[in-house]
Order: sequence, then structure tokens, then C-alpha cells
Amino acid sequence: MRRTLAALTGATLAALIAPLPALPAPAEAASGPAALTPAAGRSASAADPVSALTRRFKAQRGVRLAENTKIIGEGKKYRTIFTRRSGVLEFGGKGLVASDLTTRFTVPSKGEDGLAGVFAPSRTISVKGTAYTSGGIYADSMPEGKKWLRTPGDTGSLVSAVQQIISTVEPGTLRATLARTAARRPGGTWDGTRTTVHSGTITLGELFGVSPAVRAMLGTKPTGRSATLPVSWKIYLGSDLLVRRVVSSYTESTRGLNSTELTYVNDTRYTGWGTKVTIKAPPADQVADFDELTVGADEARGAQDPVRGFFEN
Repeated sequence: MRRTLAALTGATLAALIAPLPALPAPAEAASGPAALTPAAGRSASAADPVSALTRRFKAQRGVRLAENTKIIGEGKKYRTIFTRRSGVLEFGGKGLVASDLTTRFTVPSKGEDGLAGVFAPSRTISVKGTAYTSGGIYADSMPEGKKWLRTPGDTGSLVSAVQQIISTVEPGTLRATLARTAARRPGGTWDGTRTTVHSGTITLGELFGVSPAVRAMLGTKPTGRSATLPVSWKIYLGSDLLVRRVVSSYTESTRGLNSTELTYVNDTRYTGWGTKVTIKAPPADQVADFDELTVGADEARGAQDPVRGFFEN
């Protein structure tokens, strides 16, 4: 369990070091709840939203993304980190093939001393199984003339680069999550369309089984208490059954290791479904690998999880 939770924290926080403007308020406030029983919620067809999603899987088409994440530390050393991420996702015939995202942080001024590089803005382009990052923690360690750091990965890393643990651009994840709907109600207007918000919970173990992004994040299958870690969620579906907003939260406890408890709240907005997108890798002569960094490869890789110390210092 401890290794799984540590992996969850490390991967999630490392992904944060790579963006957004403040998110807009909804055009229409949510109406009063009309709670459904779990059985009634599950009776709503989850296949229709999945079909609506897969119909958008076309070459050089995509969706714009705006995402806020809040990480809350527990106790006297409580500090909250806010990250804002924005950009675009590109689809192919079978799903997500590329992303171009910019990340910015808002942190307490007390935490910025000596950590300016950790919380510096960054842009990450993920395409053809490789991520390229400009700015952020490695900016001062790049060799002369190089602007982008290359990190090989896999297709799952395209989605895990997004902070939202409920990756609704994955058909299997969308289907499995909506199948656990416990209630639904009017959700207001988002991206110019009236929405219905579905809500419920799903466990980390269930997400691992259906989500390439979560598998890429954790690496190993969660077991024991880690597998049953509950993730609360809300999914806002437009009248066209496309996802317009996803809100999720979960609390990770590492008591017995460093007695830290972190709560993650992710709020993702999708706009402009069908936007024309063509994402390309940066010019090869501007790209460097880890072993070219001036701080050294081992030191650079070890710096990928520096945010944990922010809560412990």
C-alpha cells in the first residue's frame, strides 16, 4: 500500500511540474438536485456518451482543455498548491495521440524561497510516445542552444500529463465511471450547452483496471487499502452527450512514512470539441536528453518529485 500511495503522489506531483488562466464561472447556476438511487443512476446508458466521444476520434481534430488542481496538505504545516493547466488535446482514429499543455503554479509566498525553479511555468508537448518540456524545473540546466527536454514514455503518458485522475477522453474510463453513477441533476450551462451532472465514487483499483493513464501513473497494481481508495467524481454531460466538465477528489494518506495527508481536487473543463489540431514535436536541434543536462542525469531525475518536500519543510 505504501509503495502504491507513494507512486501516486510521486507521479501526480511530478506531472504537475510541466498549466492556466482562471477558469470562467458557469453561464447558468446549477439547478436544485434531483437525486436518483444508485440503481436508477446505473440504468442511464453509459454507452451513449462513450459513442459520442469515439465519434470525435478523427485525425487532426481535438478539444481544448482548461484544468485547475488544488493540493491541500494537512496539519500545522498546511500549505496549498494551486496549478492551472491549459492547452489542447489531439485525437486520431483510435483516441488521444498528442497534447500541448502549459502549466502555472500559485503557491504561498513562504514556499517560493529556494523553489522558484520547481514552480516555474512550463510547456509540455507529448507526441508519438515522447514528451518534450520547455521551462519549469530543468530550464536552468539545459545545454546551450537547447530549449526542450525529451522524456520517452508511452500513450498512457499523454493522458497522465493531464492532472485529472478521471480521464474521460478514455472510452473505457468514461464507461466504467458513469456505470457507478449514484445521482444526477441539471448541471448548468458549460461551453454553450446545457449539461446534466452525474456523480458518484470509484476506487483506485477500479480505475487502474480501466484507465491507461492511471496505470502509467502508478506503474504497479494497487492492493489492499490502496486498491479501495475512493475517488469522488462529478461528470457534466452536454446535450450532445460530450463531457464538458469533470471534478474529482481523493485523499492520500502516507501515515507511518512521513505522516502526511494530501487531498487532491481536480477540476477540468473541455471546450471546442472538434477543434482542428496539428501538434508536432519541437525542432530536433532544440531538443536535449537527460544525460545532457548540466546538473547530471541522476540528479535531474531525482528532482522530479520535489513538491513533497514543500509540505514537509
